[in-house]
Amino acid sequence: MSACLTVMAKQPERGRVKTRIAAVLGDDQAAEVCQCALDDTLALAASIADVAHVLSYAPPTGDGQRYFRQVAPDFVLIPQQGATLGERISGTLAALLEDHSSVVLIGSDSPDLPAEFITRAFEMLRGPTEVVLGPANDGGYYLLGVRSMQPILFERIHWSTAVVAQQTRARAAEAGLQMADLPHWHDLDTVADLQALIAPGAPRTRAFVAALNQRN
Repeated sequence: MSACLTVMAKQPERGRVKTRIAAVLGDDQAAEVCQCALDDTLALAASIADVAHVLSYAPPTGDGQRYFRQVAPDFVLIPQQGATLGERISGTLAALLEDHSSVVLIGSDSPDLPAEFITRAFEMLRGPTEVVLGPANDGGYYLLGVRSMQPILFERIHWSTAVVAQQTRARAAEAGLQMADLPHWHDLDTVADLQALIAPGAPRTRAFVAALNQRN
């Protein structure tokens, strides 16, 4: 079975994405930021060779499917299911691990993520490592990689808080799982984060920021 790289993404709908950025720049520009970050993330994922490419999308509607079929024609699409982020991540992993030897999952909030972080995750999973975590600077994680389904990784987690990565490590330790960390990286949640994007990553998002800076 092949390894699988999965992008979890939300449709960039006006008024429903990047609320902290929208509070400063407005709903239209927040949606544009989200679209740019998604495009950059899909390009990053597509650059990773010798793995299957999947996009797990929300909302799980006909409109959502049509939108993502257009923006990600080379990705296999699966709808996200579940009320919480943990349920959506675990459901995506469970479905994909039925057909793949390992799954590395990333979001679209780190569009400048170095490709070598992703390839390193797959390399780790080919060895004794059972779980790979990419910790985010805000306390969450930007990447999760597994070789088998581990439901405990999604139990007793305070989602969308600064302790998600810490609690995930604790759950892995409870289960006796061999876990490895990648370097810390940043998410794209605020206007300040826009100014912190690192070249050469996220070219479309950085172009948006450059245009924004010129206007201001």
